[in-house]
Amino acid sequence: MFPLKAAIFPSSATDLAHLLNENLRRLFLVDADPVSIREGTYPQLEELSISLDGARLRADPPRPPVIADKTSPALKVDQLALTASPLSLGPVAIHLSLSAREVQLGQGKDSNDQIVLTLEGAAEGQIEISLTQSDLETLIAELAQNQASKQGVTIEGVQLKLHQKNPHSLAAEVRLRARKLFLSASIQVTGQLDLDDQLNLKISNLNCTGDGGMATVACGVLKPYLQKIDGREFPLMSLPLGEIRLRDVRLSVGDKLCVTAEFGSTS
Repeated sequence: MFPLKAAIFPSSATDLAHLLNENLRRLFLVDADPVSIREGTYPQLEELSISLDGARLRADPPRPPVIADKTSPALKVDQLALTASPLSLGPVAIHLSLSAREVQLGQGKDSNDQIVLTLEGAAEGQIEISLTQSDLETLIAELAQNQASKQGVTIEGVQLKLHQKNPHSLAAEVRLRARKLFLSASIQVTGQLDLDDQLNLKISNLNCTGDGGMATVACGVLKPYLQKIDGREFPLMSLPLGEIRLRDVRLSVGDKLCVTAEFGSTS
């Protein structure tokens, strides 16, 4: 989804690139314009490239727009490429790549009558999203500490283990140490990650265990938060896909947690 913040569709590739760059700068801190276009016969483009390598999400980014009406054809793009490696999202950095050929982009209007471009079709394409286990551990430590600090508990020594169950599912085990004053204990949080064919990641079967009174206190602090997110789905791609259907969606783990998928228009 590419908001243009304009009521009238751009009349040239130069104007299109300008609007896209302005919108991406509202979302991300970047060192250079992310968008480059190689024009064919406008509104047909030979190539549309977006590079967010090294970009950082702003602390107060605008919310994604909601298209208020039907879309209509806008652009044809021979080659579409988007890279973000790394892309900083708060405490973690993700690596994202998307490439596609023979792409159709549609246009709709949001509630403010501003144009939004959507991905309506593609002959074929690939998506990959990944992040390192160390970044995952950093994120988990921050989330756990946010909850634990309310009760004067300090979380330290977070270690994450991920085990592949099948191409769509991982078992997760987080070991951490909780300390309050002179007392400390090791606790373990277990759960499961499941990825569906729409790139929604579901967290489930969360449980916190440990030995001793301090572990009971720490799990008591964390359990309300674990119950809150247990069973929730988190969309990994906020992208209206039109007639595109994802296939070969896979969740894998090695040095990185990696999500991959291929896509193409229905026949």
